[in-house]
Amino acid sequence: RQRKNATSSSLTAHEYLIEMGTPLVPLRQISKLVRRNIFVKMESLNPGGTGKDRAAINMIRSAERDNLLPQPNTAGDLFLLTTPTEAPEAPSDEDPSTSSSDEKNASKSNQSQSQSASLESMIVQAMAKSRTGGLVVEGTSGSTGIALATLCAARGHACLVVLPDDQAMEKKAILQSLGAIVYQVHTASISNPNHYVNIARQAAKLARTKFGIRAFFVDQFENPANYQMHYDNTGPEIWQQLPTIDAFVMSSGTGGTIAGVGTYLKEKNSNVTIMLVDPPGSSLYNKVEHGIAYAVQQSERSVRKHRYDTLAEGIGLDRVTQNFDWGLDAMDGAILVSDQEAVDMAHYLLKLEGLWVGSSSAMNVVGAIRTALDLPEGSNVVTMICDGGQRHATRFWNPEFIEKDRGLIWPREDRIPECLQQMLS
Repeated sequence: RQRKNATSSSLTAHEYLIEMGTPLVPLRQISKLVRRNIFVKMESLNPGGTGKDRAAINMIRSAERDNLLPQPNTAGDLFLLTTPTEAPEAPSDEDPSTSSSDEKNASKSNQSQSQSASLESMIVQAMAKSRTGGLVVEGTSGSTGIALATLCAARGHACLVVLPDDQAMEKKAILQSLGAIVYQVHTASISNPNHYVNIARQAAKLARTKFGIRAFFVDQFENPANYQMHYDNTGPEIWQQLPTIDAFVMSSGTGGTIAGVGTYLKEKNSNVTIMLVDPPGSSLYNKVEHGIAYAVQQSERSVRKHRYDTLAEGIGLDRVTQNFDWGLDAMDGAILVSDQEAVDMAHYLLKLEGLWVGSSSAMNVVGAIRTALDLPEGSNVVTMICDGGQRHATRFWNPEFIEKDRGLIWPREDRIPECLQQMLS
């Protein structure tokens, strides 16, 4: 099925690579240690470097099909299609008179006006690059934005990304290199109107109402095309590669992958174990294990104004998304993984298997090992390598950040991840 789809002459090289899928690779050295077979789905080998390419292309295609975006203006005729649409002009702000009774709210109002003005400027900058008159807007921790920016460059849409400031600077640089306009904000709870997703929603609405632009807020956390892509494609791909799978284990960002893959695998074999991996500060562990979305970091006394509870990027949430909820019934349990164990595992993977991975991938492998050790010897456990270490060089792979900013230990050569210590003792 994958190869048949990939033969279409209308596909770009980017789309072709996504349609062809990614390899399922055994971690042979770790598998020998645990006497169970650990496999990693190499989503980092997608053209954009992560599994987010899959969801991004389905969400963009769905928006074009539903007329939420103009039809793609691809470079089939380079001479006709290289001219961007005329960028709108940002309207000048009016100066409303302020009475003394309004002075209490002046600061808040000025802050809101300043943000709106900044967003208007970003919209104008983005639209200068649009070949279709369409604008794609998303709030993202980076990887989905990179996938969207790549697709927009090829399909002709402008791309505006709202990025939280707790992400590695490499992601912002990549987004800008791809032509996206990046608006960076403090990380915050989703209930805060200044959360990056809420700002992105506001930007798309502003583009539509003030400029009349065909602006599409991707809304990856709630967009059903996210879940559907993994149910229709990633899940079947894994089943085809390993029909003897005993467990699927991974963390959750939007929830689309674990929900879509988990639901599909459960339908194929109800005995397949589906396990969530969750970082510190996320509510999802308790949602799966106890039915309540809550983490101790959210308590009244310890919650931070801007939340930096884990060094893991792109995973863990303080809410249950629609994508996650669609797969909740398929999940059998959850595993909490500490930041330190993620750091240890990343270094161990590099030494033992030669894989240079990011923070979420390291957590996934920890979760896969823990799950495997609860299964009979010889069992087959699959997890995801979400992205490589290239996007994490200044944070997760930076000893100064790990030790000074996070108060963690930079692993020595002989340091063994906790999940493997018992096996190696």
